[in-house]
Amino acid sequence: MEKSKKYMKKEKKLVSVVIVTRNRKKDLIECLDSYIKSSYKNTEIIILDNASITPVSSWLPKKYKGIEIITTVKNIGAAEGRNKGFSKSSGYYIVFSDDDAVADALMVEKLVSVFENHKNVGIVQPLIYEKNKKKLLQGAGHNIDLTTGRISAWGVREKDIGQYDGLREIPMVGCAWMVRRDVFEKVKGFDKDYFIPYEDSDFSFRVSKAGFKVYCYSDAKTWHRGLKDTFIHPWIEWLGITSSDRAYRIARNKMIFIRKHSSNHQKIIFFFFLLPLYTFIHSLIIMASARFDILYKYWLGVLSGIWYSLMYSFKKFT
Repeated sequence: MEKSKKYMKKEKKLVSVVIVTRNRKKDLIECLDSYIKSSYKNTEIIILDNASITPVSSWLPKKYKGIEIITTVKNIGAAEGRNKGFSKSSGYYIVFSDDDAVADALMVEKLVSVFENHKNVGIVQPLIYEKNKKKLLQGAGHNIDLTTGRISAWGVREKDIGQYDGLREIPMVGCAWMVRRDVFEKVKGFDKDYFIPYEDSDFSFRVSKAGFKVYCYSDAKTWHRGLKDTFIHPWIEWLGITSSDRAYRIARNKMIFIRKHSSNHQKIIFFFFLLPLYTFIHSLIIMASARFDILYKYWLGVLSGIWYSLMYSFKKFT
């Protein structure tokens, strides 16, 4: 007797889309619309509202149905926000997406195909394009120098002419990526000590150290907002600082990352030679810009990072 098509067709595994958001209603709507239009239909969407001034729950149900919203009373950061979103998910695969990213209709389906057709995959990210310049790349994976702490990315502001085609192994992901549920659980999720940024880089490194592959796949695509509008001096923005809070976190989190992932000789070079030099130069740049509020937060971040590194070393030896 011929089997019905219902039972012949392989059931697609559930994909959970976790989006952490804060005060970005317009971006969030565009992001949600893109996932709702996905060609991969067996999905669930979970939003972690990170203490938005106008809570997402006050307006989202009027436009969308069936989306779970988790609301926090204070900003808990991207790392812990993603962990809480994951805790409410049921998917075999999890997509973590920035709230200002727009996914291609085929993105989820293409990312799933990498897991289904290749062994030992831990994380896969799509190619990232500039939101307002459809063929201009924003990123195709990135890496970090474990001596200097400098992050570099492939594809930034390059025109896509196929130079990153195919499936490429990369050290670190960002913006949007898919991870297998058991992989996430094995590495115990994101390290909430980072808050933001460096939390996705740290997660990628720990997945690799656990023995899984990290990839970028060109057939999967997403579009992401470029530089946000700020009122910070261009010299300070050159340092990657777009607010006083970010000055604190960048200064602090770079040290946390180096302390956790660099070799002993790399740590010695960074903490005893490069860190004093960086701190001096960055302080001069910030003072020349007359942003002493940012200088204050930057130094708080430096001191916090040093203290964290000392306590991390103490715990390892006790």
